[in-house]
Amino acid sequence: MIYIIITIAIAIILALLAFTRQLNLKARAKECAKEAKRFHERLQQLTDPSHDFTDNELHRLKKEFAPLLDEVNGLYDSILISNEYLDDLGLGDFLEERKLVNHQQYLNNSQHTKKT
Repeated sequence: MIYIIITIAIAIILALLAFTRQLNLKARAKECAKEAKRFHERLQQLTDPSHDFTDNELHRLKKEFAPLLDEVNGLYDSILISNEYLDDLGLGDFLEERKLVNHQQYLNNSQHTKKT
């Protein structure tokens, strides 16, 4: 009988820990979403057709948002938070934009060169 009580107590403790961890991950995801929006806005500025998107700016952008990329990838790897939830926050879009940033620079500068 004591083993059943101990097992139930441990199960309750583990469930509470998982729930607390999930709340923490959701809070981190919301903060990441704010940073992802900032990344998107910065990328929009850099890829404006009137702007020559330099390699130096590309390197700075990648370096500035590298911690966010790591954090978002970690969130997607977690079993305690759903990918759908993260996608709804726009984090999947961030990953896609970040993956294509070099191509965005190339396209922008191709257009910029044509205009000058």
